Amino acid sequence: MSSPTAEKAEVDALIAQLGSSRDDDRKTSTNNNASADANAERKRVPIRRNSGSSSGTQVAGSPTDVHGHLLQKNAKISKKYNRKSRQGKGRGLAKKGGGGGGYTWGALGSELLEEYNEDLDEDDLADLQYNQAKAKHIAESQNPPSESKSTKLELIESMEKDVKPLIDEYFANGDANDVAQCLRKFDFKQQGGGELISYIVTMSLEKSNVHRELISRLLHDLNGIILRPNDYTSGFNSLLESLNDLSLDNPECSSDLGKFIARSVADKCIDNTGGKYFDQYKGNVKCAKMQAALDKAETLVSIGDFYFLNNVWNAQSSGFRPVRELADRMNVIIHEYYDSGDSDETIRCLKELNVPHFFHEFVYELIDFCLEKNTERAQQLTISLLETLTKSAVITYDQLKTGMLRLFDDIDDIQLDVPNVYEQLQTLLKQLEDKKILNHDITSNAPQKGRKRITSEGESTKHGKE
Repeated sequence: MSSPTAEKAEVDALIAQLGSSRDDDRKTSTNNNASADANAERKRVPIRRNSGSSSGTQVAGSPTDVHGHLLQKNAKISKKYNRKSRQGKGRGLAKKGGGGGGYTWGALGSELLEEYNEDLDEDDLADLQYNQAKAKHIAESQNPPSESKSTKLELIESMEKDVKPLIDEYFANGDANDVAQCLRKFDFKQQGGGELISYIVTMSLEKSNVHRELISRLLHDLNGIILRPNDYTSGFNSLLESLNDLSLDNPECSSDLGKFIARSVADKCIDNTGGKYFDQYKGNVKCAKMQAALDKAETLVSIGDFYFLNNVWNAQSSGFRPVRELADRMNVIIHEYYDSGDSDETIRCLKELNVPHFFHEFVYELIDFCLEKNTERAQQLTISLLETLTKSAVITYDQLKTGMLRLFDDIDDIQLDVPNVYEQLQTLLKQLEDKKILNHDITSNAPQKGRKRITSEGESTKHGKE
């Protein structure tokens, strides 16, 4: 058996061994914790790439020497993506106006450049913008537009102010000489006669065939006086190019413009010798409507019938022709009515003339024809036609009155061919008044048979006998 002293010594040694083991474990745990803290601290070191900051230093709490090489590496990476100037010059602003480096949108306005290169620096970018602006300016100066928008707008306003009233008046009286005299004060050599043609033709496209016929005549009458041959070419070319816009209000404008061109060729306003006018458009047609207008014109010209082209608007019996021509046409209508007795056909022919302001001439010619015929049938046909015309308002009462008063003024000249004209006239006026076609304000102005002349002759005879 061992002594108690020996057993106690063994127990103390065992306790000491256990304490030493715990200290070792504690130290190991402490070292492990320290290593873990170091790793965690290493992970918290931020890498600020491409931040644009003015400082390249990395903030990492309380860095140790263990992390020095990592900080240096991060600083190099940050410097690589930094947009500051690397030359150490300038005001410290971002390179390329903030348009350089990765993950950037580029400098403000760079999206407008057709040849923008992100590798250009600020000075090169400015040079590129300057060169592009200079090239554009040179191109515009070498190829100036025929008319600026402001100039064209001023010309249109001038047409509306000065030309439109003249054409409206021409539509009312058909006097081309008056238009030519008024247009002489405008310098169309400077303003362009082509614009005048384009404007007045456009005005007529919005109206009837009567007005288009008048404009065709006006273009012929102004040739060599106000307009030159190249004015017709430029004017019709402008109209051809604007057909898409004109067709919005006038669907048939392609056909109508083709007729205008054909009529101008027939009137020798456009030189089409050898077909050269139409040849210039081959391969240069810009739209289908333009081709349709040219085809229409070329077809009409190829017919070669001057009479047909002269009446291309089918308005040969329409208004605003010379007075003698209108009077002759009315006489034809009266003779046809006397032969057929068809008042409906007569009314249709009168409406085709489209001269309601000149129907007093028809009244004058109708009564004169009746007096010359000096038959009962002529009187009845005349009364019947006047009754129909006044009731249907084809001829107004003012036109009827004007025609009758004109006849009263010329009664002495009519008497040279119709001796009993006074008696016939009184009979006719009485029947017209009974039918309420004429009022007393007209019949009261009817001339009496040489009343003043008979008195004068009686007095002279009496004095002769004395």
